[in-house]
Amino acid sequence: MQINQQLQFREKIRSIYFQLLSNETTRNNNLFSIVSRSLETILHVAFVGVYRYDIWTNSFFLVSDQNNPSYVRKQINDYDHVFRDAVYHNNMDLLSKNEIVLPKVMKKNYITIPLVPNKGQVDFLFIILEKDQINQIMKFENVIKEETEKVLTILDNMVNRTKREKEKHFLLELTSRLFSTSNKEDILMEIIEAVQKRYPNLSHYLLLSQDHENNLNLPIKALEFSDNSTKQVSSQAFLSGETQIEDRLQDKKTYVYAPLRGNQGVYGVLQIITPTVMEFPEQELEFLKEFTMIAGKAIENATLYQDSRHLVSDLKLINDITHELNSNLDLTEITRIVRDQIVNICNANEVGFIYTDNIDANHFEILNGSTPYFSTIGGRSLAKDLWGQIQNRQEPIFRGEFQSDREIPFHSLMAVPMQHSGTTNGLVMVLHEERYFFSFDSFKLIQSLLQHSTLALANTILKEKLEKAVNTDYLTKLYARSYLDTIIRKHMEEGEVGTLILIDIDDFKKVNDVHGHYIGDEVIKQIAEIILTNIEEEDVAARWGGEELAIYLPNTSLNNGVKIAGKIGKQVANFTSPAVTMSAGVSSWTANTEDTSENFFVRADEALYEAKSFGKNCVVKKGIKEKEGILYE
Repeated sequence: MQINQQLQFREKIRSIYFQLLSNETTRNNNLFSIVSRSLETILHVAFVGVYRYDIWTNSFFLVSDQNNPSYVRKQINDYDHVFRDAVYHNNMDLLSKNEIVLPKVMKKNYITIPLVPNKGQVDFLFIILEKDQINQIMKFENVIKEETEKVLTILDNMVNRTKREKEKHFLLELTSRLFSTSNKEDILMEIIEAVQKRYPNLSHYLLLSQDHENNLNLPIKALEFSDNSTKQVSSQAFLSGETQIEDRLQDKKTYVYAPLRGNQGVYGVLQIITPTVMEFPEQELEFLKEFTMIAGKAIENATLYQDSRHLVSDLKLINDITHELNSNLDLTEITRIVRDQIVNICNANEVGFIYTDNIDANHFEILNGSTPYFSTIGGRSLAKDLWGQIQNRQEPIFRGEFQSDREIPFHSLMAVPMQHSGTTNGLVMVLHEERYFFSFDSFKLIQSLLQHSTLALANTILKEKLEKAVNTDYLTKLYARSYLDTIIRKHMEEGEVGTLILIDIDDFKKVNDVHGHYIGDEVIKQIAEIILTNIEEEDVAARWGGEELAIYLPNTSLNNGVKIAGKIGKQVANFTSPAVTMSAGVSSWTANTEDTSENFFVRADEALYEAKSFGKNCVVKKGIKEKEGILYE
């Protein structure tokens, strides 16, 4: 019997709801009120009210506005979402116990029925009963809930369609107004007026990334960049280009940060502050995304228009530099040109260049052309820290209040990766001691400059590496003999004095015979490393051939060359494994004595031969006017 009653009741309520939705005249009225009155008629109860949750105020509102008893609350505040969660989880006892709808003095029988017609929306029915109706109504509670949720879902869809049409019209009119002017001030005013119209009860600010003279006292602030900017939600929105939401529980407010995106970048962030902590609905976030994209493109167009002359100048600068960089310059000249242009653009105190070969991502070198600070321990440490950050984030760094774990005398920082073909080849660091010294326009210009310079820089480095590979012995990584010959001949034409040391490993054939050729190669490599640790940067070490090695010491006298050869000989005897000794011949030339490179080589070779003749493990010197002599055994 009860099942039949429920079926009959379901058909009855469906029929009334269908007539309600299909009647054109009815749809133009307050449908929630009609739903309420319809339920009152069907159930024969004193009162039915529909309460709907409003996300903007965190409150339930009585939306059925006809014949509402004066003692029924029109608004139920729910700042902590207690009652909303109760409705959502079908726990209406909480509402009843707290008597939030009726004042405590009202002695009425009532029930509440939770309604969740669609995702994100929560409502409930409040029904005041006549005497002895509770059991009768409870029999139909599930039917009332299910059928009313269905009709409210349909009503929501109708409302949302209408709302979406209004939003499209709103955005269309905004687009027309924003793109009808190139004046940035007018565009900002239109944006702010549109925000005020859309969100009249919410606070809002435009956080702009570029300098702006706020002559009209508009709600505009500068977007703050600091050492903790990646932790700031506004900076995250700006850097990522995605809307960010922050619930500040202590302030009991929600902050929404929507980036103002154009085609070429992000120009600021729209900040919206709600009076209570709330969840922004997905549809509203989609609208906000469309709104800020239109606003961002309008700001971008105005910026490009107003800065056109400046941009033409910048483009000419980049074009001139590109031509200059492609004129077969060496690496130091290229870095110097780029460094000087960066200093001209932003008056930087220091500019540093990092380069990596991408074989070992953690290894880098500071390029010649960097300013002196990056040759210091502090400069190299800072470079290492920044290189690590760039590897992690693959994005440039722009700070006006830079703070570091290390003591550094700089506050303003720009760190821009040098990227080409999807690969990060290095990093350019720009520093200034004053806070917030660099403008965003300078930052963008330097990014563009480096984008055009990176190819020339990478090609020059590759060229120099290829040249070095051609001139380098594959086993020892010392220079090849042909390169050494070229250096000596060139220096004899331009320099004042030079010394050549020829080295031969004693009894090297025995090493190969006893230990094998692999160990023999290892011994040669060990001696090459000893040589490199005992010469200066301007000196040139080479593999002369086989087990013979050579060192050219420009601007070094014969006797000093002998001392260096003796020092190397002692370290070879003590630190090679298996232990070997070496013989060395040393010769020199001077500009005030007639000489040739061939005679220079011959004298060194003759001195080496004499060292071998004297019993090996010694150094013999032979100058152009000197007799050979044994130096040590």
